[in-house]
Amino acid sequence: MTQIFDFLSRYNRREQTILLLGALAVTLYLLWKLLLVPLQDWREQQIRANANASQTLGRVELLSAQLEQARQRQREGGSDTGNLSALVDTTLRANQLDMSGFQPGTGGQVRVRLDEVPYDRFMQWLHDMEYQNGVNVVDFSMAGTNEAGRVTVNIRLQKD
Repeated sequence: MTQIFDFLSRYNRREQTILLLGALAVTLYLLWKLLLVPLQDWREQQIRANANASQTLGRVELLSAQLEQARQRQREGGSDTGNLSALVDTTLRANQLDMSGFQPGTGGQVRVRLDEVPYDRFMQWLHDMEYQNGVNVVDFSMAGTNEAGRVTVNIRLQKD
């Protein structure tokens, strides 16, 4: 500390005041630049992270409400025919079959009509629906066509 006083004693009162004010200004600038700017950047980063977490929470709450509604519908006995219709459509395409009619029914059931489809592909599709996808056959009718190996089918399905 005496070294600072010895250094300042070489100058007159006006120069000492200028040096002290300059040192104070440099100290305040360094304090601002080294401490306050990083804290402000960290604060802004935390605000953005908090906003992102809040948005994610909102999406999760929405999805949770949708899931709860689906579970409630399922408990009330109304299965979701939308998933069954998509399942029927994708499995028919996978087995290279064309649907000629589709009608959603009550209680989560759907009625499907297939006109002049190959018998072996239809049986493979029916096997996949029952054993791989857990779909039950409620009603079923099949008739032969004029072409050998082809059938016309009316089938009513329900997901377990």
